[in-house]
Amino acid sequence: MIETAQILEELQTIAAAGGWILWALLALAFAIAWSLLGLHRALSFPDASLLAPRTWARLLRDPQASGTSFEELAKTLAASDDPARRLEEAGHRLFARSRRRFPFAFTMIGAAPLLGLLGTVAGMLATFEGMAASVARAPIDTISDGIFKALVTTETGLVIGVPTFIVCSFLKSRHDALELRFQQLASRLLRETAPATRNAN
Repeated sequence: MIETAQILEELQTIAAAGGWILWALLALAFAIAWSLLGLHRALSFPDASLLAPRTWARLLRDPQASGTSFEELAKTLAASDDPARRLEEAGHRLFARSRRRFPFAFTMIGAAPLLGLLGTVAGMLATFEGMAASVARAPIDTISDGIFKALVTTETGLVIGVPTFIVCSFLKSRHDALELRFQQLASRLLRETAPATRNAN
C-alpha cells in the first residue's frame, strides 16, 4: 500500500520539476473550475425576470409539462403594453451572464495546453543547456532530468485542458438548447398574446 510520505515525496518532486509554470497551471486550473461553476450557476437563471428562476428552468426544460407557468407568463405579457419588448428584456436577463462568460472560459481552457507547451520548451532548453555545461554528471542524467521537467508541464496542461473543454462544451450545448427553446417559447407567447393586445387596443 502506498504511504502518505511517498505520495508527498512524489508531489514535491513533480512540483520541483515543473517550476513556476506548473504553479501557473494549477492557478489556471482553479480559475477554470471557478469559471465553470459560475457558468453552471448562470444556467439556473439567477437574474430571471417575469418568472422565478426555477420556474424558467422548468418551463424551458419541458415547455409542454409547464402549462400553468406558461399561462401565468402569457397573462403577464398580455397585460403589458409591449409584450415583445418585455420578452426580449427577459431573454437578455436570462442569458446575458452566460453569454459573457463562455468566451472567457474557453480562452482560459485553451491557454492550459499552451502553457504546458511553454513548459516543454523551457524543459528542453534546460536540457540542452545542462548538456552543454555538464561536467560532473553523466549526459544521460542531464537529458532524463530535462525531459522529465518538460513532460510534467505538458501532461498537466493536457490533463487540465481536455476534461474542462469537454465540460465547457457540454454547458455550451445546454445553453444553446435553452436559448433555442426560449426563442420557440417567445414565438408561441407572442402568438398567444397578440389577440389580447389587439382587443385591448
